[in-house]
Amino acid sequence: MTDGVTSQLGLYVKSWIGRTKMRRIFIVFISFVVLGFLSMAYSLFRARGGWNSYSVKLSPSGHMSMIHLLNADGFYEDTIVNVTERNNTLFNKTGHREIWTHPQLDILHSEKINFLPNFKNPCWYEDLHEPNVYQFNKYTVISRNIRTTMTELMKEWAYRIAKEKPARRLRCLPYFLIIGQPKCGTTDVYRKIVKHPDVINPPIKELHWWSRNRQGRRLNYTDIIPLSDYVDMFDMAAYHIERRYAHDPEVKNPDTVYHHTVTGEASASILWENDDWFHFKENEAFTEPKYTSADYIRHVIPNVKVIICVRNPTDRLYSDYLYFTKTNKSAEDFHNAVSYALEVYNNCTASHSVRFCVYNRTVAYLSRVRLRLGMYSVYIKDWIKVFPRSQILIISLEDYAQHTRKILNQVYSFLDVRILGGEDMRSIAKLKVANKRKKWDRNVGPMLNVTRKMLNDFYKPYNEELAEIMNDDQFLWEPEDYDYESVEDK
Repeated sequence: MTDGVTSQLGLYVKSWIGRTKMRRIFIVFISFVVLGFLSMAYSLFRARGGWNSYSVKLSPSGHMSMIHLLNADGFYEDTIVNVTERNNTLFNKTGHREIWTHPQLDILHSEKINFLPNFKNPCWYEDLHEPNVYQFNKYTVISRNIRTTMTELMKEWAYRIAKEKPARRLRCLPYFLIIGQPKCGTTDVYRKIVKHPDVINPPIKELHWWSRNRQGRRLNYTDIIPLSDYVDMFDMAAYHIERRYAHDPEVKNPDTVYHHTVTGEASASILWENDDWFHFKENEAFTEPKYTSADYIRHVIPNVKVIICVRNPTDRLYSDYLYFTKTNKSAEDFHNAVSYALEVYNNCTASHSVRFCVYNRTVAYLSRVRLRLGMYSVYIKDWIKVFPRSQILIISLEDYAQHTRKILNQVYSFLDVRILGGEDMRSIAKLKVANKRKKWDRNVGPMLNVTRKMLNDFYKPYNEELAEIMNDDQFLWEPEDYDYESVEDK
């Protein structure tokens, strides 16, 4: 009798537990549905302006189009973007793309900007007439972070328009540029620079405007990205530069005080990527570029500080291969890719100059590895023809990895910002290394010895040329002088 009651009770408990589980599952499911609906409703609410009408909106005169956007790593991805119709020079009557005749691409004939003398950073003031000054900015289709930043700024612009007559905003260009090279520690150097208390970090580290985005490569050449859009990317930094002394009781007039805070960016493509050079009017009729990014930057920001990070080009290429190759990577595959790339370049230089081959994108795109990026001296010679040596700092990754604090002090001195000491410098120098080599890439193992020898032989004359330019034998990267594994994480 007792066993029967116990059995029935057990069945009832199991049934109740089962029904409870079903109820919980049903409640969780309904909760997810409701949350999803609320999320979509909120997104629609924000898109229409929400409580604040100063949200970043797409141009009403434009249309939505699915195009292939080139991401920062050089790969295409499908993205919905707004392609505005305000550029009347996009296509002629035959449908031929004419972005290359757009007047805003003619940087060398653009009017010089008069920078304010009481700002170390190159800055100037512009009048504000409406808060939504970012309506047509092309970078809004590239970065969600930018859209958020611009929405915050428009609240400030709305406040100024209501309170100040005339209303204005501070506009700034970068005080320094880290221009190359990829896989040479540029990200780590940049992160340690912007940790300095006198340096403001903009929302995006790599804008790639000078090398590719001004002519609209990121937008698949459907439209250009004008200089004003690029300057917009530094508006938040400019706001912080301007406000640094706004609440300082010792500063009676912030408009006359000297603002020593600066900002900058790190686009590692600027040094080497001039792949569209032949489209620009000033380079017509030349077989290699007469003008490169160095000339355009010199015209717009003549006193900019330029930082170039380099490393043993053989190791740079292998690190580049491991980082950008998505599948089926191996030391053998790298060897095959290098062999073919060397053959392509040797065939080119047999009948053309080295500079012709380095700046020829057809030659570059034939190879799966970016061999030309390690021919540092070819690019650096173009830069030192345009900029005084006092405005260019070249850092060896090997030296930076072994003597981080010493090199950081050199960088701060070069940028003319305060030299940090004690705990401030220690905390920055000990920051986690950026862009470490991933575990699965480490598992690929080192390159083959035969591949290393091939690359060392190929890069040798360019290393010797760089060592002569720098008057420093460390840029020879003699095999016995370096432990290659010690710097692979930077």
